[in-house]
Amino acid sequence: MTYKIQDNLIQKDNMSIPRDSGNSDYNQFIEDIALETDTVVGPDVLTEGYAVLRERAYPSLTEQLDMQYWDSINSTTLWADKVAEIKALYPKSMVESTTIGDVPDWVATEAAAWLAAKQLREYTVAIARLAQYIVSVGREEVTEMQATGEQVYNEETFEMDDVMASVVTVSAIDPVDATVEQTTYDDEGVSTIVTIENPLITTDVAERAAAQAVVDATPAAVIPE
Repeated sequence: MTYKIQDNLIQKDNMSIPRDSGNSDYNQFIEDIALETDTVVGPDVLTEGYAVLRERAYPSLTEQLDMQYWDSINSTTLWADKVAEIKALYPKSMVESTTIGDVPDWVATEAAAWLAAKQLREYTVAIARLAQYIVSVGREEVTEMQATGEQVYNEETFEMDDVMASVVTVSAIDPVDATVEQTTYDDEGVSTIVTIENPLITTDVAERAAAQAVVDATPAAVIPE
């Protein structure tokens, strides 16, 4: 069943959902609209019929009686003219009807914000996955010079200098074997050894491809500068 906005509430399946980000049903509504797994329609708009409109347009009883009094005194048609004017303004063809109004702008705004946040989270995870080393290539060791905490006296500058040492900041990882042997068995139980791509490489390639697809699909407006 489609969601429906009515009186600033979201209606669905005989349930009224408040516009409250702390409400799980409201958050589900925004998610459904953002992902287009459901739709939403605007509120019912009542168009009043001629009877109600005429009654509202008639002058007060005091004014009616006043018109009728002067008509009788002056042989005028003030009251009849007023009635004719109102009937012409609101003919019987103006029947009461109910139409569907526009969906409020805040629905699209909040759904777009939810989707952008989701895309940013997925983009961040994908970038982190792509930053990991390629298992078929391995990773080289990275070192940098860091202070050991000790100091020595520099006779040229007459100051104490930090003692520096090369420290491994990223350890080396050897590439995995490109292939592995796998034993298979036929219906009679006879074994056969076959060579296949290393499953670690297969998984790594698939995960990297999926992460790259997420990055490629992320709108530019979502990507942090």
